Amino acid sequence: MRPVFYLFDLAGTDLTDTLLDRTVRLTVTDAEGLESDILDVELDDRGQFVALPAIGDRVRLLLGYLERPPIPTIGDFVVDEVRLSGPPLSIGFTAKGADFVNTSIKAPLIDDGDDDTLDALARRIAERQGLEPNIHPDAVQIPIGHVDQQTESDMALITRLARDRDWVLRLDARRLTLRPHAANLQPALDAGQWAPPLHHIDARQITRYDYTTNARSRYGKVRAWYYDPDTGRRVPVEVEDGQNPDYPTLDLRHDAKDERAALDLATARLRQLRRSSASLALELPGDTRILAGHHVLITGLSDPIAGQWVIQRADHTLDANGLRTRLECVPPSGSGKAKEGTIENLIEEVE
Repeated sequence: MRPVFYLFDLAGTDLTDTLLDRTVRLTVTDAEGLESDILDVELDDRGQFVALPAIGDRVRLLLGYLERPPIPTIGDFVVDEVRLSGPPLSIGFTAKGADFVNTSIKAPLIDDGDDDTLDALARRIAERQGLEPNIHPDAVQIPIGHVDQQTESDMALITRLARDRDWVLRLDARRLTLRPHAANLQPALDAGQWAPPLHHIDARQITRYDYTTNARSRYGKVRAWYYDPDTGRRVPVEVEDGQNPDYPTLDLRHDAKDERAALDLATARLRQLRRSSASLALELPGDTRILAGHHVLITGLSDPIAGQWVIQRADHTLDANGLRTRLECVPPSGSGKAKEGTIENLIEEVE
């Protein structure tokens, strides 16, 4: 199949013809969490005919195969870095999905608020920054209470509160998305707004894989603490994984605000430890339909590689060698495991 890309500015002007014959390498990086999606383009500037993009320019990328319409829209990006080098003469530019050029979301603030829930806080920040809120409905059930924002940016504040509950913040163009980490979301064949898709990858599609496991993150229990004003004592809250009772207990150093916050913090840290205990990197022919936050089912390889994984990062690269994809994956949590029927239907569809 023939890989192809299309690049437009947001006024709809097609920039593809200008860049197509001069593109040396085009890479799109899509990552779970706050790390912004990144578009990196390297161009041949022989004759110096290529017009330099300007910082703050907005572009839209489509990347896929001519024989597999419609070409997937990867997303909108804001140019935030331009490079010139030579010889040989070349131009490079980097653009990010999050608009840090035209927003103050990274600027330190002194503020406070009495938002009842994580949902209310996220919507207040989105309104202040002129962003469209896209908030998972469970955020209304997460109490926050009074928050002092002391020389802390809006992005740092909401990221910190989200991380303590194993949620992730994503900034795409002019939209603020807040949801649980994809490893905690159950996938489906017919993906919805909050149900990530499940892709099937057979061993025959994989050109290379690297599996790693480690002992550093193996804890059977996490203990968080909070201060009880009635007794004047620190009170522990413990969360177990139920699988490894002989593993050590991780004691968290910083106290939570109350019992609910301590439970959320211990649960989040246990899930994060599970994800960091193993990783799988896959290389395969380019497939830009597979993105960070999606789930994959690996078949045709032995355990522990075979089974369900969650994509933490996806790199799609187009160069003289064609279009290829590299995936970095982590294990799902218990709530993120696919239903048995979903897995059976996925395998039947492929067969």
